[in-house]
Amino acid sequence: MLQLINKKKIYFYIFLLFFLTSILNYEIFDKYNNIFLINNIEIKTNKNSLNNKILSDINYIKNKNIFYIDYNDLQKKINNLRVLENIKIKKKLPSTIIVYADQTDLIAITYINQKKYFVGANKKFIEFNEFQNTRNLPIIFGEFDIRNFVSLKKNLSINNINLSSINKYFYHKNERWDLFFENNILVKLPNKNIQKSLKIYNEFTTRQNIKPNSVIDLRIPNRLILLNE
Repeated sequence: MLQLINKKKIYFYIFLLFFLTSILNYEIFDKYNNIFLINNIEIKTNKNSLNNKILSDINYIKNKNIFYIDYNDLQKKINNLRVLENIKIKKKLPSTIIVYADQTDLIAITYINQKKYFVGANKKFIEFNEFQNTRNLPIIFGEFDIRNFVSLKKNLSINNINLSSINKYFYHKNERWDLFFENNILVKLPNKNIQKSLKIYNEFTTRQNIKPNSVIDLRIPNRLILLNE
């Protein structure tokens, strides 16, 4: 009989220990879980005016556990602000998220379905009402891939062609560009071997001044045709 009572006591103490341990573990878990809830979001950009825009789009992560955030989803949310580039997200334990981003440079203006857009250096079309432009930008006509335009700009720069002297670009369906310079000078580029054609153009213009209203045709390989109106 005494042995039975002792067994009951042992079971009771085991149950009590288990119960108290469970409560203690829950309290510890709850305490540490609260420590890792996001209570601070820092936005670091090269334009302070962007900070509130970014914060309003990602404020939903506040009070969520820093380890359970879907960072791919967070990156997509920030990428929806098409004016941004160089986006980085960092965790600062225990409860801070830091977002780094830059406002992209505007490199041109274009029209899509009769609606005006900026062309960003981040290779995105940006709605014209996103922010105010502070400088004159060239206009691009035609349906083009931004990557193609950025590549063209790079080739022009490599050949020391003054980009600020180009007022308009026209992209043709056969995948070639026309450049409209100041003084109504038109340069017709080929759809292949652009780098080589620009080198020919650059060598020619260093030797000779181009008159206003001239057309320089580079569409034939290894040739430059100059027409004066």
